[in-house]
Amino acid sequence: MVVFDTEAILIFYFGEEGADNVEKLLIKIQKGEEKGFMNVVNLTEFYYILYRKNPEIADEKVQNLKAYGIEFVPVLDDEIWREAGKIKAEYAIPLADAFAAATAIIKQDELVAGNDRDFENLRIPLLRLR
Repeated sequence: MVVFDTEAILIFYFGEEGADNVEKLLIKIQKGEEKGFMNVVNLTEFYYILYRKNPEIADEKVQNLKAYGIEFVPVLDDEIWREAGKIKAEYAIPLADAFAAATAIIKQDELVAGNDRDFENLRIPLLRLR
């Protein structure tokens, strides 16, 4: 099982280095060979980044993610938002990154991330794309 950070999904949609690795994971998720998660806070971050460029593309790419079968994890999960708050307080990382890390911790999954160094001091399994 994997949890996607926002940067990992952006790498895929922007066709950057590491996009092929994300695509392989997404195909496994779509085939039911793997489970994939993304916190709704990270989905929001993904959406607003694309929305600034083109609102129609933003909506299209969110639907595309749903078609791959990624499960969006709500903030209502008390364990996750509390863990995100602890991570944010202790490591002073961006809030969306704290939610991605908290989701990986609570779900006991590997976090798929780009080159973002915010996750280095956290003790979580990390799949770096670059």
